Amino acid sequence: MIPPKLKTKKDKAPPVKRVALCIIATRNYKRLLEPLLESVKKYFLTQHELSLFIFADSSDYRGWLDLDEHDVYWTKIEHLPFPLPTLFRYKYILRRERDLSNFDYVFYCDADMRFIGTVGEEMLGQGITAIQHPSAGSNDPKVFWDLTEQFKSWCFETNPKSLAYIPPEKQKKYWCGGIQGGSSEKYLEVIKLLDRNIDEDLGQNIVAVYHDETHWNRYLANNEPNITLPFWYCFPECVGWKNKQVAWKQDVYVPEDQEIKILCLDKDLHGGYSSYRGNAKK
Repeated sequence: MIPPKLKTKKDKAPPVKRVALCIIATRNYKRLLEPLLESVKKYFLTQHELSLFIFADSSDYRGWLDLDEHDVYWTKIEHLPFPLPTLFRYKYILRRERDLSNFDYVFYCDADMRFIGTVGEEMLGQGITAIQHPSAGSNDPKVFWDLTEQFKSWCFETNPKSLAYIPPEKQKKYWCGGIQGGSSEKYLEVIKLLDRNIDEDLGQNIVAVYHDETHWNRYLANNEPNITLPFWYCFPECVGWKNKQVAWKQDVYVPEDQEIKILCLDKDLHGGYSSYRGNAKK
């Protein structure tokens, strides 16, 4: 993928857009909010007007979270056992649909993300923006997507009755669910569809293998996103992550001329996996 052209002094600054960033955090995920928001302020679309839409199991943030320098839309939600908080992410976001529809762009970010490099105009397109999953990355400059058969066997939904099911012949690409968004009109349209699909699956006692991410990929498999950014916009943290090598696919690494933009935190390095998701393995 060719990196975006760097702006020179002669280039005009892009018009300022209104951008909403949605984050869901209950229980122990809330302790990740402060460092996440500090990184957002430093690196995420800093030339635009950013508002935070935070959904948490607290009535307010005052007294435990300093958001005085942010424009905040706070929504209280109840904590539910995993995987319901992630399955219902679109439902939560849509509670603020009227407010979000007033923005130019809407993005969603997992609470266990950390921005560590400048993320700018490359995120802004005419439709959906999606991020390549690290396990689908490649170091061959001629091959952007590289999904191993093993990866396919456990990341795609196998139940054809599920609305997240992707037939084998379409299992060519895979996007991460932790960072996503796009133009407000298009993104809200898409997540309304996904929310209905998730509810319909639940009505048949079906939970897709990777929950909302599986439904996200089903949509994108049939509707190519306007922008796909490479896996270093959602890079998995591990003990040696600074070597830019994907921990679970060690023949794949970030090119020397590129920097990691967004880090997906390893929960075991931030309090322990079970403190966030209990005994769940996914």
